[in-house]
Formats: sequence, structure tokens, C-alpha cells
Amino acid sequence: MMNRYLPLSAALLALHVLLAAPSCLAQGQDDQLKAAYILNIAMFTTWPAAPAPARALTVCASPQHSLWDSLRQLDGRNVNGRTWATVDAGAASGKPCNIVVVSAARAPRSAPKEAGNALYVVDGTPSAPYAGAVALVEESQHIRFDVDTREAARVGIKFSSRLLRLARNVI
Repeated sequence: MMNRYLPLSAALLALHVLLAAPSCLAQGQDDQLKAAYILNIAMFTTWPAAPAPARALTVCASPQHSLWDSLRQLDGRNVNGRTWATVDAGAASGKPCNIVVVSAARAPRSAPKEAGNALYVVDGTPSAPYAGAVALVEESQHIRFDVDTREAARVGIKFSSRLLRLARNVI
């Protein structure tokens, strides 16, 4: 009988390896690494109402964002029984986003009411309070992430304790 925790362990190991890897010099590789972080974070996130397995995991971002191409390369990937689908945040009106990826410069101070239960991922170190449960930051030539569990709880999102142990900061 196959160990039911094997896929979870493999994903956790992959995230741990990403945390230990030095930051890549090329922007494209850096963007791919950040997109991989977002994918792995999604694997250890639970949204309030468990959707039907066939429903897409909608990731909203701007096509002008540096992570756009790397996020699009993940389209079709399986995330806990859901299919990763990257969409243009500007064209997503009316479509619920499960994950919203924004740059630190564009991070809203509070989540828009229409954001629902979206996980806001801020790319970069925000200079002011922001509406995001996860921030991807560069520290000592490594990509790290901070988690705001209060913001996550506000929108009904829960993170695995395994994920929280890997975060640089948890508030």
C-alpha cells in the first residue's frame, strides 16, 4: 500500500530545497524560483470551502509582472486535485481569484471587497502595511517568504504547520 503522505512529503522536501538554494543571478531563473515558491505554498494552503476537485486554482497576475511568464508555465499543474490556471488580473473581473500575485510597489493596503477568499502574494518587501498573507522577499541572496496568519485567517485561509515552519517570519 502506498504511503498517503508521500506526495506531501515530496512537496515539502521540494519547498525545503528551494529555501536552501542560493538566489539565481538571472532574472528569469529568479522568477521561476518565485513561481515555484507560490506553487508550493498553494499546495500547503486550505481555502474555506473545499471546491470540487475539477475546479481550477485561479492565479491572477498582471501580464506586465515579471513573474507572469513563469506563472503561466505552471498552467495545468495539479495542486491538490485542482488545475493551476494563470489569468490576467485585469481581465479576471467576475472570475474569482484563488491567488493574487502583486509586486510590492502595487500591493494594496487592504484587500478589495471583491477579492473574497483570495490569497494575496506580494512579490518583494513591502514598504508599508499591505493586504497580503504571503510576501516573497530576498535576503542574503536567497528567496524567503513571510506569512501573515492574521490576514490569512481574515479571508478564511489556513496554512499547513509544515509550511509555517519554513517561513522566515510568521505573524
